[in-house]
Amino acid sequence: MDSTGISFTALFTGHVWYEHGMSARFFTSPKGRLLHRAAQPVEAAGRKLLGITVEDMLLQRHHIIDHLIQQRVTRDGVTQILEIACGYSPRGYKLSRKYPQLSYVEADLPHMALRKRTLLQQHRGFGPQHQVVACDVFAQGKPLGLDYIFTEVLDPKRPTLIITEGLVNYFSLQDISQVWSQLASLGQVFPKAWYLTDLVPKPDYTGKTLVNAATKMLSLATRASVNLHFNGPADIKQGMHQCGFHEVAVYQPEQFRDQLPIPLPPAKSPINSIVRVLECQIHPG
Repeated sequence: MDSTGISFTALFTGHVWYEHGMSARFFTSPKGRLLHRAAQPVEAAGRKLLGITVEDMLLQRHHIIDHLIQQRVTRDGVTQILEIACGYSPRGYKLSRKYPQLSYVEADLPHMALRKRTLLQQHRGFGPQHQVVACDVFAQGKPLGLDYIFTEVLDPKRPTLIITEGLVNYFSLQDISQVWSQLASLGQVFPKAWYLTDLVPKPDYTGKTLVNAATKMLSLATRASVNLHFNGPADIKQGMHQCGFHEVAVYQPEQFRDQLPIPLPPAKSPINSIVRVLECQIHPG
C-alpha cells in the first residue's frame, strides 16, 4: 500500500494552519511555504470560478473536527485521543496543554512520526501526557499495527476519541473499509469511544464541477489518486454501519455558519460545500 503521497500534503496543510493562526511556526518549513505560495494562482482561480478553494476545504474540516473534539472532551469526559496520520496537525501540541488530564497520542508513518517527534522535542512542544508513535494503518502487530497501538500504547480504561483527518479519500473504499472495521472492533475495549473523520462524497449534479476540480487539484498536489466513496448522507451512514460503527452523524460546513469562523461558498452560489465530517459512535447508544 503506497501512502507516500499523503505525507506530501502535510507540508501544505501545516502551512495553511499556521497562516490562519491555528498552529505554531515550528510546524512550517521553507518547502511548505514554497508549496503554499505556488498554489496561490490555482487557489485564486478556484475562488473566482467555484467560490471555494482547496485551502478553504482544509480549514472547514479542521475547524469542525476541533469543535467536535471540544464537545466530547468537555461534555462527554473524553480523556484520551489517538490522532492517526497526524502529519503536522497542531492538535496534540495545543490540546495537551489546554487539557492537562488528556492523554494525546499522535501516530503516523515512521518517517513522519520521527519528524514530528523531533520538532516537538526541539521546541519543548510535548504536553504532560503527549507522545508521537510510528503507525501504519495497513500493518499488523508490533511495532506499527493499529492492534499494537490499541493494546500497548492506549489506556483501555479511558473514554477515547480516534481521529483521522485528510486520510480516507486517498484509499479505495475496500482498503479504507478494512481500517474502519478494525477501528470499530479495537475501539470496543474503551468504556466510551468515538471516531471522527472527514471525506468528500461523490457529487450530485450541481456539485459535480466543484468536486471534479477539487479532486484533480488534490491528486496533482499529492501525487496520489483521490477516491470518492459514497453518494450522500444515507450511503455514508450505511457504509459506516457495515464497518461496525453505531450512531453516525454526517456534518457539512453550512451547519456551522453561525458557530465557527469557516469559509463558505457565497450565499448566491448554486452549490454547497463538498467536505463532510463524520462522527461515529463505536458503542451502541
